[in-house]
Amino acid sequence: MTGPAPVADDRLEALFAPLRGMPRVVLAVSGGSDSTALLVLYARWAALAADVPPALVATVDHALRAGSAAEATAVGRLAARFGLDHRVLVWTGEKPIADLQAAARDARYERLVEAARVAGAAAIVTAHTRDDVAETFLIRLGRGSGLAGLAAMGTRRRLDEIEHIRPFLALSREELRASLVAAGIGWVDDPSNEDPRFTRARVRRLMPGLAAEGLDAARLAATATRLARARAAIDWMVDRLARDALVVSPGGFFALDPAALQGAPEEVALRLFSRALTAAGGGWYGPRLDKLEAAFAAVTAPAAGDLRRTLAGAVVERRGGRLWIYREAGRAGLPEATLAPGRRIGWDGRFVVRLAAAASSPVVVRALGPGARARLAPLAEKVPAAALATVPAVWRDGHLVAAALPLAGDSGAGDSGEESSAVMFEPRFLWN
Repeated sequence: MTGPAPVADDRLEALFAPLRGMPRVVLAVSGGSDSTALLVLYARWAALAADVPPALVATVDHALRAGSAAEATAVGRLAARFGLDHRVLVWTGEKPIADLQAAARDARYERLVEAARVAGAAAIVTAHTRDDVAETFLIRLGRGSGLAGLAAMGTRRRLDEIEHIRPFLALSREELRASLVAAGIGWVDDPSNEDPRFTRARVRRLMPGLAAEGLDAARLAATATRLARARAAIDWMVDRLARDALVVSPGGFFALDPAALQGAPEEVALRLFSRALTAAGGGWYGPRLDKLEAAFAAVTAPAAGDLRRTLAGAVVERRGGRLWIYREAGRAGLPEATLAPGRRIGWDGRFVVRLAAAASSPVVVRALGPGARARLAPLAEKVPAAALATVPAVWRDGHLVAAALPLAGDSGAGDSGEESSAVMFEPRFLWN
């Protein structure tokens, strides 16, 4: 019995068609078989077709095991062989003990998005395959996920202003490996893929037995794809509910009407609640369904008075007939970053902040902090002070220049209106 055939040249145009017309793209390449095939097949497409977007190959070194730096260097050599630029993005700092793989995933995408911004790229391209779809389906099934979690990952999504493209979701891992074998190119097998401490590794060991019962990767992925159609219908209903139940502040916080939520189908109300939590908390992914359901039940109960809950990096505060949802500052507080003229940075996972090239000097981006209400123009509603304290602002030499909400006339801002207009705050939730 012959194995899967390599990916044929005549399939490349259809696979990479979503990238047409982009000024530049970032290829996420770890050195494993799937991502190495992405590099090789993209280079092959560029050799065969005209007007292919230039690509930057980016390798995230999570610095979690010996040899990761050498593997990143090897990817750089392969990229150079095909005439592609390469950057190594290192995950520095203290690593969490709990849920390490999820934290590594979030760190990976944060660095890839920032690399795309710096490179002027419109998209990040990853090599997720049909096997990844099937494995993710089983992992989430085991966790008790609902429709949103079980539905298949899509071929494209937004990561702030950057697109995330997954061109290989209809391909198997074996097809990609066959392509590398045919090209005479090797790859590195990440030991964590075989480490039974990790859920995905344990699920991969189950796959041959499931396939023998008819539950192979293709069938599981097809089920997840059908569930994605159902999720799209729910998302349409969530959008309609949001128009009636959700107030969005450009300062990065939200207000929900509990009565409107209670009048909607529970699944639709839960999804809107999850969206607001995810946006306010600055994360890429929503909270676990069991935690989401418990928090939703607590804050929407008809008898519930004023109360406060935290979830997914956000605070939910029931006050005055509203559910206020805003960033949880945490013990370490919110980040502080320097922004140079003509540059943009991602801030706190919630905003992209830009400073015009004509600005006179760098600025510091940080939250308004205590006393925020006095610095801001009067608001239509009595917003919790803790929510206002999380609003991003720009400072120069200790003087407040601008904020994501209008400033009061006596805010203490020491710079001219021209300097204030040089700053732009772009909330992530407008893209995501």
